[in-house]
Amino acid sequence: MKPEQRFSREQILAAGGALAAQRRPVRFQDVDAAGTIFFPKVFEYFSDAYLELLLAAGLDVPGDLARRTAAAPLVHSEADYLAPLRFGDQVDVEVVLAHVGGSSTAFAHRIRKLDGTVAVIGQTVHVWVSGKTFEPVPVPEALRQYLASKAG
Repeated sequence: MKPEQRFSREQILAAGGALAAQRRPVRFQDVDAAGTIFFPKVFEYFSDAYLELLLAAGLDVPGDLARRTAAAPLVHSEADYLAPLRFGDQVDVEVVLAHVGGSSTAFAHRIRKLDGTVAVIGQTVHVWVSGKTFEPVPVPEALRQYLASKAG
């Protein structure tokens, strides 16, 4: 994915409605000894919202993985931590922007507290591959169409 295809902090913060969202609590097992979210848990939250988006697009993710027909491994991830998340906080985890290439997809993520405070922003880049050969394949048409319908 070319750098110009990634999202700026400003784009992520200003993005409107979510392409997919999940409301969830910050659980006890999600925080570290300092009492704030353990940094890799943010990527788990991003992944859960991303999976929800794929399922909403009509992709059979469990079936595709079991049959080894397709996969979309992560090739880049990043996060900026803007405000603390603590045990018991309720948050909305959102996928807010998407860029679709030939065989790659980039997604911008945002985690907001219920009072509207943006606590974390980030992005992930995935390359679509054959589950058997690991060679790049085109982004599934169902995902392209789903994202196009959300953009309009």
